[in-house]
Amino acid sequence: MADEKKQGTVTSSDGTKIYYESIGSGKPLIFCYGVVCNKEQWRHQTNFFKKNYQIIHFDYRGHNLSKSPKKTSQLTIKGCAQDLAAIMKELNIDQATLLGHSMGVNVILQFYDLFPQKVSALIAICGTVKNPFETMFHTNLSQAGFEFLKLMYLKFPKQFPKLWEKSITSHTSQFLTSILGFNVKLTHKKEIQNYLNGVSHQPVDTFFYFLQEMADFKGDKILKKIAVPTLIMGGTNDLITPIQNQYHMYRKIPKAQFLKVPQGSHCSHMDMPELVNLRIEKFLKEINYV
Repeated sequence: MADEKKQGTVTSSDGTKIYYESIGSGKPLIFCYGVVCNKEQWRHQTNFFKKNYQIIHFDYRGHNLSKSPKKTSQLTIKGCAQDLAAIMKELNIDQATLLGHSMGVNVILQFYDLFPQKVSALIAICGTVKNPFETMFHTNLSQAGFEFLKLMYLKFPKQFPKLWEKSITSHTSQFLTSILGFNVKLTHKKEIQNYLNGVSHQPVDTFFYFLQEMADFKGDKILKKIAVPTLIMGGTNDLITPIQNQYHMYRKIPKAQFLKVPQGSHCSHMDMPELVNLRIEKFLKEINYV
């Protein structure tokens, strides 16, 4: 039963075709990855939990095997949440536990805000409900960098995508990304390379629109509403969304639990999968989600 697999596409509320896949059986765990990532970011969690749970992955609009909406203005976090609702309806799932990493945290919180009755529990890893550029690398200077890149993208719409892809695949860019986004002493080099390859093939429109969505996300109002069991995780070495972002969520959500991942980077669930998986398993057992 653990290898039982189903995959397909659903038509979301605005007509966008969204890819999903389901593995195994049992209570559902739905995984939401970060911006311009893919399901392989959850490989360790998938392999660990698929024996006892129904594992569901889906590609956000504009990502991987899902289509882009007709209008780029529909590349939104709210749109991703509505896509997830369409998938749950397709799979006849009334309630599920949602796991989010990075932008995936924004997606699961937005989903909860729209469909609280469909959520059994929330697990948020290395995310933030505020503008990530305000704390990235422990400074607010990255906001200026993002605004500059956005200006170049708008000013040179034909040339910028080619330059972007070339820069992503350069050795310097790959080195910086691996150092800043992962703990290179803990995460396998192949996994880092798979991430970089995936990013280089994503449309630049998708990247910029969702980064702007994250910058504009107002999540504090959602945190106060959360009435389901919640587990927050943060890495002590996370430079993309430093751990104070996760502590902020932990303090705002009633009765939330917290795990600090020692030496964990922005991809703590890939750096130390055994620790993260065992803590998630403990959390699920405590709330009788088995």
